[in-house]
Amino acid sequence: MITIAYKKELISTEIELIDACLRQETSAQRVLFDTYSAKLLGVCYRYASSQADAEDILQEAFVKIFNKLDNFRRESSLETWMTRIVINTAISHLRLNKKHHNESDLEVIENKYSFSNEQFNQIDAKILMNAIQELPDNYRVVLNMFAIEGYSHKEIAEELGIPEVTSRSHFFRAKSILEKKLLNINKMKLAK
Repeated sequence: MITIAYKKELISTEIELIDACLRQETSAQRVLFDTYSAKLLGVCYRYASSQADAEDILQEAFVKIFNKLDNFRRESSLETWMTRIVINTAISHLRLNKKHHNESDLEVIENKYSFSNEQFNQIDAKILMNAIQELPDNYRVVLNMFAIEGYSHKEIAEELGIPEVTSRSHFFRAKSILEKKLLNINKMKLAK
């Protein structure tokens, strides 16, 4: 439940905020943006290759959110619904800017992967986010969709218009690249 100052009164539910936005009340739209933009920008940043791209994705997503708000069925939280729009906008943004390449050496990659969760726990979150940000776009998108958003490889393949094996390959390649980066960071920390 959210409680937000709006027009000198308190809006105590998402429903009241949504209803005000649907009435095209710009101050309510501003409250919606201010309430959720920071968190949704974080989602954008996971998919974008730069801060500017993340901000562009967020702006485009909010245009879609306001245009489609009357389609919100209120079966989930508003934040969940908006996050889905942000993810879809980020994917569309990447589709327009880059083609995904098919890769067939999945088994070789899977056999090389041996990174443990304990190694992730030893890494600062900011360092981990920077390492993820440095991944090639197609690897970063699949990693985010699978490991963070919880999509299956089949769903990722459908969303991105790639074969399921490519989704798996991109995911394992992303983990392999992260493994090397994070191991190097750990080695540098230990050398100090």
